[in-house]
Amino acid sequence: MTYSGSNYRGSASVPPAGGGGGARVAAAAAGGPTRRGLIGSGIGLVASIAATGGGFAIWSTAKTADADLDRPFDLEAIPEDERPERLNGALNILVVGSDHREGNAEEDARSDTVILMHVNEEGTEAYGVSIPRDLYVHIPEYPEASNYPEYTGDDAKFNAAYHWGGVPLTVLTVEELTGVRIDHVVEIDFAGLVQVVDALGGVTMDIEPADAPDYYDENGVTSIHGEHRYFEAGPLLLNGEEALDYVRQRYQWNRGDFARMQHQQELIKAIMDSALSAGVLTDRGRLTSFIESTSDAVKVDTEFNVVSTAISLMDLRSDDLVFMTTPNLGTDTIDGESVVVYTYDLENPEADNPEATSLWEAIREDTVSAWIEANPADEGE
Repeated sequence: MTYSGSNYRGSASVPPAGGGGGARVAAAAAGGPTRRGLIGSGIGLVASIAATGGGFAIWSTAKTADADLDRPFDLEAIPEDERPERLNGALNILVVGSDHREGNAEEDARSDTVILMHVNEEGTEAYGVSIPRDLYVHIPEYPEASNYPEYTGDDAKFNAAYHWGGVPLTVLTVEELTGVRIDHVVEIDFAGLVQVVDALGGVTMDIEPADAPDYYDENGVTSIHGEHRYFEAGPLLLNGEEALDYVRQRYQWNRGDFARMQHQQELIKAIMDSALSAGVLTDRGRLTSFIESTSDAVKVDTEFNVVSTAISLMDLRSDDLVFMTTPNLGTDTIDGESVVVYTYDLENPEADNPEATSLWEAIREDTVSAWIEANPADEGE
């Protein structure tokens, strides 16, 4: 079964399988917030707040939180000959949201969300490219994979990389797919996301009403999980559990997983806006709580100096962030599985998905703004 996604701010449209084309990126809407902050990393937002308005005590807390971060990912341990070269001073951060919950085995977790965040060398532009978890890709062979090394070196859905080998294999898979060198990794799980949102006092999201035939409701959307919460359409203040519940839904929209990715991207912007709102900046207790909660909620790589990175990106504004989704050929069935098709020839993706290969080239060469200009949103989408 195939379906088409619709364009939204920073989103991608998805044509039917075999229909050619792929992502069409819509520029970020004008008139949005102009608050400052590090793109893509919750703890980076904390450091940015401390640097811009929290005072010495908050700044000290941020530095301590940075030092105390859980740093389980050693990207330097990945064999260098398996990784792309770093071509310039642009920053590429892989943001991984896993579905791991406390009490469950780590090897049962999968990557629920993966976003490649790219900040240009000047620190004036930022882009987030969502990689669909069902994207059919090649998973590199990796004998050091933490869970299932025997499965690696095969074609599979993208989120199998995390299931088989955690963050290191996910990094290798993204680097093989894109040719982009990943500089740093930030991982957050379900419990961590709830912590971050609650520490902010909630986030406001614009709820999209359900439009799928079996769930159609022009006034809102009902969760299919847990308590079956009802979310009224339009702007709605959500706590952590509610925000997590909303951004996990997908069956209620015709765009399916592409709607889910859109809502996750919107949540990142909502967290940024809430974290840097006037109320948070002027409330020392809330700032301190947010810093401490965020430092507990995320994991980063061993070399990521979050505070210094935040300082270097303090002039980056939240409306400079543009989201898009990996250009693809829609959905189809491959080897008996329903997947998102990246290409029908994984050894030569440029043949049927030149839009994707040109996007990766633009990220590598730090020319994404030119790529977006050359790939505008289609009128009426």
